[in-house]
Amino acid sequence: MPDTTITSADGTTLAARWTGRGSPLVLVHGALGDLDTFALVEGLLAERHSVWVYSRRGRGGSGDGPDYSLQREVDDLVAVVAAAGHRVHLVGHSGGAAYCLLAATQLPRLRSLVLYEPPLGLEALDPTVIDDVEAALDDGDPDRAVGTLFPAIGVAEHEQMALRSLEPVWSRIREGVRLCPRELRAGLDEGLDQRTAFEPPDVPTLYLHGEETDAPIFRSPSEVATLFPKAQLRKLAGQRHLAFAFDPSSFAEAVLAFTTANDH
Repeated sequence: MPDTTITSADGTTLAARWTGRGSPLVLVHGALGDLDTFALVEGLLAERHSVWVYSRRGRGGSGDGPDYSLQREVDDLVAVVAAAGHRVHLVGHSGGAAYCLLAATQLPRLRSLVLYEPPLGLEALDPTVIDDVEAALDDGDPDRAVGTLFPAIGVAEHEQMALRSLEPVWSRIREGVRLCPRELRAGLDEGLDQRTAFEPPDVPTLYLHGEETDAPIFRSPSEVATLFPKAQLRKLAGQRHLAFAFDPSSFAEAVLAFTTANDH
């Protein structure tokens, strides 16, 4: 698993690694992750692909910049895709899926695009949730911040307990939550205008969704079908927002079935 650093357009350095052989596949984690978020599926995907993961800015060994915007995240992703080899399969989760969607309009010749529950209904988020997360962080209590955020993104209580029992995973989540307020505010301030002018990218697209996902910030399957009329929709049985952690085999199988069909 060679480790590397990638420099984004504004000079920010991003911690990254790649493993496996085959056509390149880039994984983009959500707000609470880093380059280890997909550890349980990297090896499965690497049986067919050269799999690239990276820590988004401000997380897990990556640098940060003095200003923040959705475009900074997109610029970072474009830089990672360039390092991976341009004609990539792009797979994103949650906020990372939203950046994949935005980047797909700027990237030529993607092989495929896999979106796992981007928060396309972010305007449904109660803004006091962001305030409460910030208050918990100001009090030096990241556990309370995570506990405040999780219900809003549909993470069930039993899933929270399982994640808390895994110290490396919980440490990563506690670290990631400190950046969630800026990301959510940017999504609300900038993202709504971008979604209003949204045109689906002309790329083979798979939309993954958990069978039990019910948080209002995620669109229903019928709404997704309207937004992405050419996309394939696939339900992850028995799952919610974190299938790559709670059912990695099914997640990897769904991704590989799609990327294999579009590996040309």
